[in-house]
Amino acid sequence: MTAGSCTTGLQRSAATPTNERKTTMRPRNFKLFRRLVTFLAVFCLVIAACGNDDDSADEPSPAVQATTAATAAATAAPASEPAVTAEPAEEVSEPAARTEEITIGAISTLDGPFAGLGDFSMHGVKLALLEWGGELDGSGTRDGVSGASVAGVPIRLVIEGSDATPDVAVEATRKMVEQDNADIIIGPLSGDEGLALKDYIRDIPEVTLVNGTSASQDLTLRDPAPNVFRFGADGAMWSYGVGTYAYEELGHRRIATIAEDYSYPYDQVGAVLTEFCAAGGTVTDRIWVPLGTQDYSSFIAQIPDDVDAVFFAMGGTDAINFVKQYDDFTGQVIPLIAGPTAVDQSVLTELGDRAEGLISSGPVVDDSGLADFDAFAARLDEVFPGQTPNIFNVYYYVATKSALAALEAVGGDITDGSQAFQAALAELRWDTPIGPVYLDDNRQAVVDIYLREVQDGAQVTIDTLPQVNGTLGFDRDEYIAKGSFSRDNPPCG
Repeated sequence: MTAGSCTTGLQRSAATPTNERKTTMRPRNFKLFRRLVTFLAVFCLVIAACGNDDDSADEPSPAVQATTAATAAATAAPASEPAVTAEPAEEVSEPAARTEEITIGAISTLDGPFAGLGDFSMHGVKLALLEWGGELDGSGTRDGVSGASVAGVPIRLVIEGSDATPDVAVEATRKMVEQDNADIIIGPLSGDEGLALKDYIRDIPEVTLVNGTSASQDLTLRDPAPNVFRFGADGAMWSYGVGTYAYEELGHRRIATIAEDYSYPYDQVGAVLTEFCAAGGTVTDRIWVPLGTQDYSSFIAQIPDDVDAVFFAMGGTDAINFVKQYDDFTGQVIPLIAGPTAVDQSVLTELGDRAEGLISSGPVVDDSGLADFDAFAARLDEVFPGQTPNIFNVYYYVATKSALAALEAVGGDITDGSQAFQAALAELRWDTPIGPVYLDDNRQAVVDIYLREVQDGAQVTIDTLPQVNGTLGFDRDEYIAKGSFSRDNPPCG
């Protein structure tokens, strides 16, 4: 492994499985079962054919009788369901099941307003698989990786796209699980997609979801699913420190916010206002815009003239369009404060000088000084020329590598319904390209966040905020009791 070492403990007891996978596809060990049945049938026929004419010698032993009866019952059963109606006789030992192949399904926004970000995320998935012996099948986003293996078990990669909507994300994931027999899902990218996939995956305990960049807090903070893991920060954590910095260091007292109208921006705005208002600041207006908006003029007109700053939370082409139009219409007389993906490295090249001086916080900076980050950046540019680290390629890389490291820890064995694998994931600690990570009891990452400023087109560190957790340092019970962030929550006069 080239970008950080992974360690895991397996002290946590594995959970008892509650349900079989709800699918019409054949069982995962069906091929192994059929081979065993065929072998036993042939073996019995050979024994019978090689016997002498003595009736007592021709009569099979009780053990063979039991095995032959079980074989006949099994071969008469429908092909999609192995017959397990009786235990085999004591003299017949059943070989231990082993994992023949592990299928990883990767999903990201390959269509819609975040399509470009989906390309970045798949770079991260593939880069991790290359560290386990894989080779790129081609240069296209949907081209897979061949030859990767963990503990001698081949890894198969399946790629599906979404358009940032929950319904499409669920259907794409359902296809990977129920048709491609995916054991592990890496993704999704967007907030509401993640909440929808949590609800779907929860009922399939042997399938494991390792989140990509879906940043809704409630993926893990409230009602967590035992088979859902997030090795990156959520949207509120990404925005940690900005509200306090705006009040204490920049001297702002009154701000307005403008953001996309769905769960991920709710969390960004909520985190900023939680800090800003606790420090004594007020928010005058909260403006919400539809995802994929192209003309922001009517929304910009709603921003009051008497605020000290405007916090905006957008991503991809939405962020690019908003900043360009805000700059054209206002000259940024009222300064902007950015959400984490609004000035991510994936959009800074498009914003140019318009982004200069913007303050934000987030998980990725260009000057971290971490050797693992520099190694990741060099390898990324080597495999995907011209690409630089951003939230999407880094987080999908971290998710995929975490899954592979946990598989390595259990010898690539997921025949117990992935219980040991999931226990290994829960205990995993390692130094990622953007700093150390470990999971809390809800399987949510505790990570470093960077307060940063755009200087000469790069994210430059103002301060490192270590080991930020899912409640932003507030008392857990009190924080959760305040409810999920929304259009109107938290209150702030």
